[in-house]
Amino acid sequence: MFSKTERSDVPSGLPSIVSKDMTITGNIESPGTVQVEGKVVGDIECHELTLGEGGEVHGQVKCEVADIHGTVVGELQVTNLSISASASINGDIVHENVSIEAHARVEGKLVRRESQQTNLNLVSDESS
Repeated sequence: MFSKTERSDVPSGLPSIVSKDMTITGNIESPGTVQVEGKVVGDIECHELTLGEGGEVHGQVKCEVADIHGTVVGELQVTNLSISASASINGDIVHENVSIEAHARVEGKLVRRESQQTNLNLVSDESS
């Protein structure tokens, strides 16, 4: 019935959810989407983060895409960031693209980083 092997029939597109009655103390790492409706005391590193209105993160956030409606106390390092009117952020934000709705509360520095571009170096062996 239960096996210690990986289940290949579980869809990889499902988000990891911290429900509103849940508190996690510790870091979260996920290659996919993390949805926080409760409280996380620790760092979050994922591809995409959705923080609900009642959600809280007390730690550093690193992700590609973040949609923030709740409270973050700590640094955000996000490529594409959306901060809603209900959001409260107390910490520096390092971003490539950011949108902030009116009435959002942001305390900290906004630092724009340039897009991560891959440099291609072509090497030619002209001695042959």
